[in-house]
Amino acid sequence: MKWIALAAAFGLATLAAPGAALVTQGSSELGLAGNLDTDSVAGTDFDLRVNYAYFVFDRFSVGVRGLLGDNDWWSYFGAGVTTEYNFRMAEGFRPLFGTDFVPLFLGAAIDFRSTELDDRQNAVVFCGEAGSKFFLTDATALVLSMVGEIGTEDIYYDKDGPSDKDLRFQLGLRFYF
Repeated sequence: MKWIALAAAFGLATLAAPGAALVTQGSSELGLAGNLDTDSVAGTDFDLRVNYAYFVFDRFSVGVRGLLGDNDWWSYFGAGVTTEYNFRMAEGFRPLFGTDFVPLFLGAAIDFRSTELDDRQNAVVFCGEAGSKFFLTDATALVLSMVGEIGTEDIYYDKDGPSDKDLRFQLGLRFYF
């Protein structure tokens, strides 16, 4: 909980950064997020999320994404479409570190997901994401976001068993070209 509070405080402290690095019309974005835990309670836990997006307008992108995950309790793969809007900060301010800062982005996605939980389940998944982008260079950003997903079937596993909802914090990298 202290890391979440620290990240929120840092985000609020840097709200006065411009946010213009390569989130402009004609740019492309490649995003990577995931984890690999070789010794979890569910065996080797692997999760990878990759997306490609194209900025059709300044700060607004559309794209595609792929997802893949596996451990001893479940496995899944998915593909879908995504869209995202990056908000701008007031002019004349500089970030505390790096080259730029996007204080808030909002994203939405629709996926087809095939999951092996107790048996094979196929579902349509509606996703929402909100977060911040900390540009380490003009073409590389560290992304911290909260992701919520709702599926048409029980394709997630939580402490109470199978569920059709998932909410998580996600840390990833985005590359711009």
